[in-house]
Amino acid sequence: MAKGKKGTSYKDTSGAVFKAAEKTGKFIEAESKGRPKGELDYYDCPFSTDVELEDFSKEFLIKQMRIWQMWYRSMALCWWAKVGEKFGSEAANELLPEVWDGLGQGMPMYLPLLGPNYKSAEDIKTVREGMKMANLPIDGGVDKTLFEGAVKWENDNLCTVTMAHCAMMEYFEALGEMKTVEWLCQVACPRGTEAYVVNPNIKVTGIKVPPRKKSDDPKDPWCIWEYRMMDKPQPRGKGRRREVGQNR
Repeated sequence: MAKGKKGTSYKDTSGAVFKAAEKTGKFIEAESKGRPKGELDYYDCPFSTDVELEDFSKEFLIKQMRIWQMWYRSMALCWWAKVGEKFGSEAANELLPEVWDGLGQGMPMYLPLLGPNYKSAEDIKTVREGMKMANLPIDGGVDKTLFEGAVKWENDNLCTVTMAHCAMMEYFEALGEMKTVEWLCQVACPRGTEAYVVNPNIKVTGIKVPPRKKSDDPKDPWCIWEYRMMDKPQPRGKGRRREVGQNR
C-alpha cells in the first residue's frame, strides 16, 4: 500500500493503480463509486464498489455475522444432503471429518485475534487458549444458536465440557438419521474439535457421546467431553480412535 498526497492511499489491483475512495458521503452513481461519510446501520447508501466492511456500524456487522452463521450451517447441511443424494449417506458421513480436518489447516489465520504475541500454533500453550481459538470460526462455540453448554475447569489445561444444545445433532435426530448422529459425534466432531484447538498436544475424550438412548431423559445433556493437555502430540485425523464415550 503506497501513500499519495494528503494521506490518500493507493492499492495495486491486477497491475493497475487505483485511488482509494475517501469517506465524503458523495457518490458517483453512474460509476458505482464513493463511500459513506459515517457508519451505516443499514446498507441504504447507493451501490458502490468502494464500500467496505469498515463503513458499517458494529450493530450491522453483528447482524450480518449472525446471518453468516446461519448461512454457513445451511451450506453444510446442503453439502451433506447433495453428496448423500449422489454417493449415498455413508459417503457423505465419511467425508465430513475430512472436511473439518482440512478446515483445521486454516486455523492459524485466527491467531492474531488472540493478541499481538500469537504468531504460530506453538503460542497456544494452554487448553484455555486452544478453546478460545476453537470459538473464533463461524461455526465455533460463540454461536449460541448452534451450541450451548457449560465448561468446568480443573486448571488451565484440564476441563469438562457439557453440551446441552447442539443444533446439528437435534436436526439429524429429528430426521431419524441416527447413523449420521453416531458418525458426527463419535468421529467428525472430536476430529474437528482437535483441529480447531490448534495445539497438537490437546486431547479430546468423550465421556458421554451420542446417539442418545431411548431411556435418556430429554433434558439430559447431549454429550460430555474432557479436554486435557498431554505431554506430547496426540494422533490426529484418521489416526485418532473413534469416541464411543465412557458413560460415566
